[in-house]
Amino acid sequence: MSLLAVLIAAANALMAQEMTTAKYGNDKLGEETTVKQSLDDPNFKLRKLDKDHYLHFEQPKPSAGEVAAMKSLKAKTWTVPITAMEMNLIPPGEFVMGSPEDERYRREDEVQHKVKISRPFYMGTFEVTQRQFYYLTIPDYDFFAWKRADGPLHVGGAFCHKWGATEHLGFLLDHPMESFSWVTAMKYCKRLTEFERKAGRLPEGYEYRLPTEAEWEYACRAGTKSYFNTNSDLDALIKNNSKGQPSATPSTPALADLGKFAFNSYRTGPIGKQRTPNSFGLRDMHGNVYEYTLDTYAPYKTDKQVQVDPVNFENEANQEVFLNEKVVRGGCYKLRMPKLKKGEKAEDKPNEHEHYMNLRSAARSAIPFNFDFSIITGMRIVLAPKIDAPISEPSEAKAEPKK
Repeated sequence: MSLLAVLIAAANALMAQEMTTAKYGNDKLGEETTVKQSLDDPNFKLRKLDKDHYLHFEQPKPSAGEVAAMKSLKAKTWTVPITAMEMNLIPPGEFVMGSPEDERYRREDEVQHKVKISRPFYMGTFEVTQRQFYYLTIPDYDFFAWKRADGPLHVGGAFCHKWGATEHLGFLLDHPMESFSWVTAMKYCKRLTEFERKAGRLPEGYEYRLPTEAEWEYACRAGTKSYFNTNSDLDALIKNNSKGQPSATPSTPALADLGKFAFNSYRTGPIGKQRTPNSFGLRDMHGNVYEYTLDTYAPYKTDKQVQVDPVNFENEANQEVFLNEKVVRGGCYKLRMPKLKKGEKAEDKPNEHEHYMNLRSAARSAIPFNFDFSIITGMRIVLAPKIDAPISEPSEAKAEPKK
């Protein structure tokens, strides 16, 4: 790298650190600045947080060499300076998307087909956390004034918070963010892209965005071909024993290998730094919250040709779904165990563990693009080649099935 390039990178890094100490938004009850209002505010500025601020975190300061390695897609890992979001490099490659016909809990919309991911990209090691989300939207909302056990959904806050710990709302800042729409997710990614572009920290032609459905499954599988990306055996998971789940009850017995996954029966868990990563270094691809993708839900195009970087924004004619439902992947924290009669064990009903249906690497689910209050849906961001994805405003959505 030339001296001039180093100086430019250093200047850009300094530019990214220009922050304001002024509080953002209105926190008066009934007039609070919402997440949606924030994301539509062109005057939003990055906040410099005091150490006693409830969102405070250490923002990394990459060297010019580290920035250059990321921009040339040579760095194996990257931590986004603004939000401290960790990312892993995903190499290009080919894989078989979907599931074999004999896979248990398989759905008919998982027809196998060959896909090629033509360019490398970075993907979040974890799902976007409450801390990372609030910092770029409502960094000064007065959570301490909120008295309810569930979060302030009316301003765009998460549903899952610490319950009963204090007189005010407790924080779960390292849990994945949930309860926001696909539209909000897209605008969050756009804001992150704009700040990082100003800082000169984007590879040419790349942006922060949601992954395509193909990118998600490719990154999740990381070369695996079984139910899960850790190659955990499904029958072993179903057996009732003492491994995995931290606490077992008669209605939710412990399951083998459950510690590799992120789900329980009532709320999200912290991002899984102690859980098993796949071979790309990604964690919590199974469980915690469903993860938005760019794609509109429709049956796969299954011609014999290898599909290169596929993405879909159209419903199929006469498709029996709501218009513009977006594909979500990975399953969630809701653990539904089979109902057991006296003397029965979980493994006696191996076909009733339906939560594994949605946890599988190939499983597809969908949610209306403008639904704000799904407490089981969040996002994992990629830094990937730019895709012009259409965003319809909620007022334009049609809430009836296509005829």
